[in-house]
Amino acid sequence: MPNLYYLCTRNQVNMNACKKQILEIAQTNHRVNANFLATACGMKPVTARQYLSELAKEKKLVRIGQGVYAIAQKQAFTYKPSESVKEIYLKMKTELPFTDFCVYDGNILSSIQHHLSINHAIYVETNRDAVESVFIRLKELYKNVYRQPSSAFMYDYIDLREECIIVKTLVTESPLMEVDGIKVPTLEKLLVDTQKDADFDYLRGSESANMFQLAFDQYTINPQRLIRYAKRRSISQEIQELINQTK
Repeated sequence: MPNLYYLCTRNQVNMNACKKQILEIAQTNHRVNANFLATACGMKPVTARQYLSELAKEKKLVRIGQGVYAIAQKQAFTYKPSESVKEIYLKMKTELPFTDFCVYDGNILSSIQHHLSINHAIYVETNRDAVESVFIRLKELYKNVYRQPSSAFMYDYIDLREECIIVKTLVTESPLMEVDGIKVPTLEKLLVDTQKDADFDYLRGSESANMFQLAFDQYTINPQRLIRYAKRRSISQEIQELINQTK
């Protein structure tokens, strides 16, 4: 094992190598503290404490006791469809059984928002050739139904604090998951869509970087799936820049 004191006192490259080595030790031993690193690797305790603290701030380690740290375990992204979402999905699927649907509500974004915003919209995504018929049918059943609104229309006419339904095109080969028999978006799809779709324009700007940081800090993300879908939506460069900011 390389001497961590040497690694951590040279330059930025070696400092990063030092952090990587500490993470490997924490992974192997399940937990680590400054005294353990000092004994095992010849690192001064004060230096070890500094690096442990930095890794905790970077959310790569979590503090589990007095001066004791462990590898931060990320969780899988989950979403529980509301009864309204289930009702709409099942109605549409019953009437159009051979049509694809992805249905979810604005609460799906809550865990990755830095500045939490109220969003009571239900999003109904469907095949391009079915958008019009689905929109018409939903307008017969519910009030406040909109078809692929522009960002200007969103700002001028749609109040997300009120219940509404937004119908839009489901991009082919979108990454989806099934929950309680309902097709809903994966986190990778959501992250890309918030940067592309006009109805998510209110989430842009500094909030974009915050959302990506929170998502990467908390959840297991498939980078290949994320970039592949971003390419389908022609914003792979923008998504890659946001990914780079999370490191």
